[in-house]
Amino acid sequence: MAPQMSNGGRPTIADVAAAAGVSRSTASRAMGGSGYVSPDTRERVMAAARRLAFEPNELARSLRIGASTAVGIVLPDIASAFYAAAFRAAQVVLEAAGYHVLVVNTERTAARERAELQTLRAKRVVGLLVSSYGGYEDIGVPTVFFDDVVQGAGVGGVAMDNAEGIRLLVEHLATTHGHERIAYIGPPETNEEGVAPRVFVGRERLEAFRSAMGDAGLPLPGRFVRTIEANGFWEGARKAAHALLQLDPRPTAIVAGSDTLALGALEMTRELGIRVPDDLALVSFDEPPYAHLIDPPMTSLDRHDAELGRRAAEMLLGALTGDRQAAQAAGAAPTVRVPLELRIRRSCGCPATAA
Repeated sequence: MAPQMSNGGRPTIADVAAAAGVSRSTASRAMGGSGYVSPDTRERVMAAARRLAFEPNELARSLRIGASTAVGIVLPDIASAFYAAAFRAAQVVLEAAGYHVLVVNTERTAARERAELQTLRAKRVVGLLVSSYGGYEDIGVPTVFFDDVVQGAGVGGVAMDNAEGIRLLVEHLATTHGHERIAYIGPPETNEEGVAPRVFVGRERLEAFRSAMGDAGLPLPGRFVRTIEANGFWEGARKAAHALLQLDPRPTAIVAGSDTLALGALEMTRELGIRVPDDLALVSFDEPPYAHLIDPPMTSLDRHDAELGRRAAEMLLGALTGDRQAAQAAGAAPTVRVPLELRIRRSCGCPATAA
């Protein structure tokens, strides 16, 4: 028969102590690894804990001993394949170093970001990884930003080389395929409050697109640029693609600022009976999951999300283990750029063998 718990539910440290035949304070020392407990007693307590499936309350323990091993990770969209991969890579690095992670989702809003940061403060996290949507507030712990980076805050940031990535896409369409009418569908330039962090993906990629078109000597009519509200990427991309493809003359190529935007645009081309790449070239900044299985396979930049998460976590570990002062002494918090590489597939018009 299962042992009766003192609170009728989950086992407590008092239940473990009773099962091991020791005092509560002895059981607590044995479980927490603090203070002297004989090896035999410690083993008896641990065996009782295993038998009862006892799980210590890490937050309560951190409050007692004044320490925590929790790191907060703030994501704009937890359902995004990009952010999920970045989170997983960061989690592996942090857990290997003895930390556990608490992840929150801001739904790409500044107000939600502020609220979730206060939740993490209450959880007594010792550090933060933040992809900011413009709502960052300092909660007094080392912070590293990734993807979207706040100016003058934290100990550093890791971001994509957005300018180089867009240049690669535009240059390939213009130089290799001779396109002159190239349109852009991208994320918003600012958040819902009209502000943006220093490194904000939507703004950087749009600025890079305008610059790349200028460098290629190509005209860029204002009607060829469409930005999409953050919480409606798929449907927004469908509507943007529909509008672009009704223009006369219409674009012969589209650069999508994310994988979701690219796929939404691709869906609309099918509804309109426009063939990719025969009638329209389509390329994506982010590589869609299983890009080689999409019909046609999507030309894009290589997947860089895991590298982003890994580097951000390593930067945070440096701050948590004593290198924070050295980083700050160097001046402004550094932003490391992750390099990108073009992955050529058929959606741009290259033959299948190019992949």
